[in-house]
Amino acid sequence: MVTSIVLAAGESKRMGEIKQLLPWEDKTIIESVVFNLIRCQYIKEIRVVLGANYEKIKPIFSNISEKKIKVLINENYKNGMITTVWTGLKLLPKDTEYILFTLGDMPLIRTATYNQLMTELIKSKPPILAPTYMGCRGHPLIVHKTFVPDIFKLNGPGGLRNLLKLYPEKINYLEIEDEGILIDIDTPEEYEKYKH
Repeated sequence: MVTSIVLAAGESKRMGEIKQLLPWEDKTIIESVVFNLIRCQYIKEIRVVLGANYEKIKPIFSNISEKKIKVLINENYKNGMITTVWTGLKLLPKDTEYILFTLGDMPLIRTATYNQLMTELIKSKPPILAPTYMGCRGHPLIVHKTFVPDIFKLNGPGGLRNLLKLYPEKINYLEIEDEGILIDIDTPEEYEKYKH
């Protein structure tokens, strides 16, 4: 089973407003990310980890009648993204084999991309799987559950990149025809450029 963790606890400082709630197609950015995951049949649970502004963001999930979704709150979000990762990993479903980490500001990653990664996961059972677009590594990052103790030992800036530095030989890369794996919406300029 694959459990997905959506990292969405940031303060949106560069955007100047709550980017998770900005309109995107007929939804918000965070809803678009979550719905692209919902449509991926292989993902059994979607854990959305909120932090800054959670009291404003959380209510939108009460309108989504989808049993896969679990909303978690990281009270320590000011201490870095790794604390959001840790919050998402606590009390994982017992049948979790892989964890898929994605960002709450990457609505351009297509459901087809998630499905492609899941197909590769089933076929080759890699320890760590990461997509690339034109040779550049993007999101999501998928790791086997055996790395969870290592993740809880990570510290400082860099988040999960530090895990990749520890185990470069364990990473399988999959080239994907989806530039969306590289694009997160951090600034008003990026939002204007990419919004749907």
